[in-house]
Amino acid sequence: MQYKDYAVWQQAFMQSEAMKRQETYWLETFSGELPVLEMPTDYPRPAVQSFKGDQIQFVLDGELSAGLNRIAAETGTTLYMVLLAGYSALLSKYTGQEDIVVGTPIAGRPHADVENIIGMFVNTLAMRSRPAGEKTFTAYLQEVKEVALQAYEHQEYPFEELVEKLNVRRDLSRNPIFDTMFSLQNMSEEETEIEEMRFSPYGFEHSASKFDMSLTAVETGSEIGLSLSYCTAIYTKETAERLGRHYVALLRDISSQTAKQLKAIELLSAEEKRQLLHAFNDTKASYPADQTIQGCLKNR
Repeated sequence: MQYKDYAVWQQAFMQSEAMKRQETYWLETFSGELPVLEMPTDYPRPAVQSFKGDQIQFVLDGELSAGLNRIAAETGTTLYMVLLAGYSALLSKYTGQEDIVVGTPIAGRPHADVENIIGMFVNTLAMRSRPAGEKTFTAYLQEVKEVALQAYEHQEYPFEELVEKLNVRRDLSRNPIFDTMFSLQNMSEEETEIEEMRFSPYGFEHSASKFDMSLTAVETGSEIGLSLSYCTAIYTKETAERLGRHYVALLRDISSQTAKQLKAIELLSAEEKRQLLHAFNDTKASYPADQTIQGCLKNR
């Protein structure tokens, strides 16, 4: 089988009853008013979307990674679902919104016949979830699981078709349907040798971001490596780093208490709490000890 054969199959699929069923699912999922992610920004959003970006990297240590994998095993979910649930819950806590859409890429190779073919099969799935604060993380994770499984079942429907069918009012400052992506890479980034050739990862600076922010996770041995790409036209590096710290804090909190309500999950470190409670509220001012309040007001 060659890529051209896949292209012929895809054209036939677009005219099939299966295509219509998948289209119905996606249109029902995104019926009504679509949520717009209102993340607080450091700079005013440009009238026309900027793709200037940067990237930060951080790691989930072995203990936390093991805890997250344990949650996945105990709840009948996957590591991807656990991390996605945590990410959407984090976005909800930042925005106060309880209707969140996160994009995710999918390989688009559901059949063994196309696994070894070179070509572009990747599609984008829009994951819509509702992380209401009253829900426990365990309950919310099951909802995310169902959303993901339904999306996988209807993955052949092209994302571009969904955008067109929804007739989304285009905002030149944003992407259609969602402004953030999440992905879990299942490929190894270690060195590989094939006959006399050696392949090794090559790091480079990222100066572009297709979305406001994109979070990518990669399992590396006992740890999970994370990279957060962000648009430098609206976010500073400090904000991206703080978001990364809060994501780790959220995952650490749920790894020990999965029955915790989403609204009760802790994001702030002890130092951040001290700053909010004491440093930012240090408004004490000197005043004449020998005068009454009325006297001070009269003298003004």
